[in-house]
Amino acid sequence: MDSMRSTPRLVAAASAAIGGAAALFLLARRLAPPIESGLHVVGPGGLVAADPAGLARAAGADLPTYSLASCMQSEEQTDRGRLAVARTAWNMAREDRETLVRLLLPEGRLGTNPYASTARPPTSRTLALAAAVLEGKVPDFVEGAVQWDAPRTQDRLHALYLRDPKKHPRYRRSSAEVAKRRRDAGMREVRVPGVSETRFWTRA
Repeated sequence: MDSMRSTPRLVAAASAAIGGAAALFLLARRLAPPIESGLHVVGPGGLVAADPAGLARAAGADLPTYSLASCMQSEEQTDRGRLAVARTAWNMAREDRETLVRLLLPEGRLGTNPYASTARPPTSRTLALAAAVLEGKVPDFVEGAVQWDAPRTQDRLHALYLRDPKKHPRYRRSSAEVAKRRRDAGMREVRVPGVSETRFWTRA
C-alpha cells in the first residue's frame, strides 16, 4: 500500500522535469520493495567493499541503473536535482551504459570517486528515475552539461582545507577557483531552473 500511495507523488515530482512521456513511464512502473542497503556502506578508504553488481541484483536493477541511482542519491536532494545530475552524467558518458559504469565506478567500486559520489544506496524511487534516464525518457534539459558542482558545499569543504591542508588536501580549491578553471578550459555555466544549489557546466 505504501508504494501505491507514493506513486502519484513520484509522478508529480518527475513530470515537471521530464515531461509527460516520462511521467507516464513512471506511473506504469511498479515501485520495488524497500531496498536492502545494509551492505552499501563506505569504508575507511572511501569505497564500498561490497560487490556493486551484487548490490544491483539485490535491488532488482542492472549495474548501470544502480550506479547512476547511487550517484543521484549521493549528489542531490530533490527529484529534479537528481534528474539533472543523472542527465549530466549520461551526457558525459555519451549515452553509453558501459562508459557510464566506468565513469562512476573507476575502481570498480561504489563510494567517493573523482567524477561523482556513489556513496549512498539509492531508494526504489531514485532507481525508477535513473531507469527513466537510461531508457531515453528524460530530455537533455541541462543543455548538454557534462559536469556539476555545488558552490556552498565546495566552499565549506575548502574551509576545512584552509584549517588543515594536510588532512583535507582534496578540498584545496574554492568554488570561485573551480569555476575559473572550468571557464579557462572553455566550459560554459548552465543554470537549471529549480536546482538552485548546483552549477552545471557544458562544453562551450
